[in-house]
Amino acid sequence: MSRIPRAKREDLSAEHQKIWDHIHAARSGGGGPYSMLMHMPALASHLAATEDYFRLNSALPEADREVMILTAARELEAHYPWTRHEVRAHKAGIRPEVIEALRAKAPLENFTGREKLLVELTRALLRDHTLGDDLFARAQSELGREKLVEAVGLLGHYITIGMIVNAFDVKAPEGSKTF
Repeated sequence: MSRIPRAKREDLSAEHQKIWDHIHAARSGGGGPYSMLMHMPALASHLAATEDYFRLNSALPEADREVMILTAARELEAHYPWTRHEVRAHKAGIRPEVIEALRAKAPLENFTGREKLLVELTRALLRDHTLGDDLFARAQSELGREKLVEAVGLLGHYITIGMIVNAFDVKAPEGSKTF
């Protein structure tokens, strides 16, 4: 059980129910971070719009996003987003051994150059809160300026999601394997 009760559609005003409906139309399960965020519907709406951008309009390939999201979820020990994005990672073609290595925080020796770069970028920002000059240069060279900016924005969004689920103790779905 979460630290505060899940928001309920029937407890919201008509205006906020429209936000609820919009958010839940594109998301299955009805739980996770939005079960807490809907206590502040305007904030939930803005975060959902950011998430929708990444899902529908991102310049980053889906596989890149999922590697970064899984890495961030693991670094933040955010179980709920891990479970949701492990499924998406498989669908995006991420190799099972990459997912298992991320789960275990294992060495990156079997990763492709791009996968390794994405994990290093994510870990550096989450652990050191910056990118060293060499890593920044490699990321800009590999991703280009626009995708690098988007990658950092993606991480910022999933840091927020990770903090929401961790602060409010939003559990992963029953029976889920996380880490």
